[in-house]
Amino acid sequence: MDADLWRRTDELFAAALDLPVEEREGFLTAECGEDGALRAAVERLLAADSQAEQFLAAPAVLDLAAQEALEADAAAGLRLGPYTLLHRLGQGGMGTVYLASRDDGAYDRQVAVKLLRWTFDDGDLRHRFLAERQILARLEHPHIARLYDGGTTPDGQPYLVLEHVEGLPLDVYCDTHRLSVEARIALVRKVCSAVQHAHRNLLVHRDLKP
Repeated sequence: MDADLWRRTDELFAAALDLPVEEREGFLTAECGEDGALRAAVERLLAADSQAEQFLAAPAVLDLAAQEALEADAAAGLRLGPYTLLHRLGQGGMGTVYLASRDDGAYDRQVAVKLLRWTFDDGDLRHRFLAERQILARLEHPHIARLYDGGTTPDGQPYLVLEHVEGLPLDVYCDTHRLSVEARIALVRKVCSAVQHAHRNLLVHRDLKP
């Protein structure tokens, strides 16, 4: 997608989000005219936005037994395909992240495995998750951790296998290294570059925090 098309797509997407759903089709017809590529790009963004909201709001079954097991030290040693969980790295609202290793003989690699908190209660929700995972797998940027793999546990819990990157929270890194304002701005610009790359691939993060 060229820069002009992306800029116009972004403008129309933002404007369409402010409209009631039933008014968006007429708005796109008026604004896009005969430009089918522009309309298709905006519609893909709107569809992705709608699916993201539905994914977060959709009924999901919390597997309490699995969650308790994952939060315990007993999770170390759990095997998911060729990956073996080593220890927990952190936990957030969407799930728990573990350091894991691939040791199936094909090659050795340490990765981060994110186990999401939910099991899917319907095939449509599962389909959307798989589609989103495929989009993430196509992202290639020096400041975005690569998605290597993914799947579901025997209990139906989805997981993602990501590049493991050693590091610190951005504010801790800046304070530890006593970075100047200019150096901090340079780091934020790198973050913005990563977000821009995701947006150009029609992926909206929806969880950016100051």
